[in-house]
Amino acid sequence: MNIDLVIVFCKNSIIGKVKTRLAKSIGKSKALKTHNILLDKTFSVLKLLDYDIAVFYSDFIPKHINWTFSKYHNIQNGNSLGDRMKEAFRWGFKMGYKNICIIGSDLWSIEKKIFNEAFYALKNNDIVFGPSSDGGYYLLALKKKTDAIFEINSWGTDKVLKDTLRKIDLNDTIFYLPELNDIDTIEDLSKHNDLKSLIEI
Repeated sequence: MNIDLVIVFCKNSIIGKVKTRLAKSIGKSKALKTHNILLDKTFSVLKLLDYDIAVFYSDFIPKHINWTFSKYHNIQNGNSLGDRMKEAFRWGFKMGYKNICIIGSDLWSIEKKIFNEAFYALKNNDIVFGPSSDGGYYLLALKKKTDAIFEINSWGTDKVLKDTLRKIDLNDTIFYLPELNDIDTIEDLSKHNDLKSLIEI
């Protein structure tokens, strides 16, 4: 059995329910298009990986699944983002995985090497963060159940990573990947002209 697992959180492609902050600037239709382009980019990278992959959908498991390379298809469970991630990690460790990495599907700069670096860093560290430029993180990797880091109240704000770090055991070692930019707002999108051209903005 592969001991390394990548968990991917993604929202189902429903107009009006994806990229809501971005939709305020570019409209719901183009926000949905952005979401789908980012999903396709995520697909294109994940299918190159040698790790097991589990996709956790926001609302339902689609009848026609594009993630044919994924070993598992689940639905997110919990009220807050923290609860949903905590439950996903619990599931992964219960399945017998030793090293687990979680990401969303909002990263235009996603690359195969990000995952390789994260799992390599877990060999000598307890926790790996991929910090995002908005004060949160685009990736989290763990090799043991660490529930406390999900028990914060600042999800969706610029204090997510700062508050998460306060919950970490002082004996745990942390590794940081390079900072990257999640695509959540028009300001995020403005940093990626190649993505903007695909959306026709």
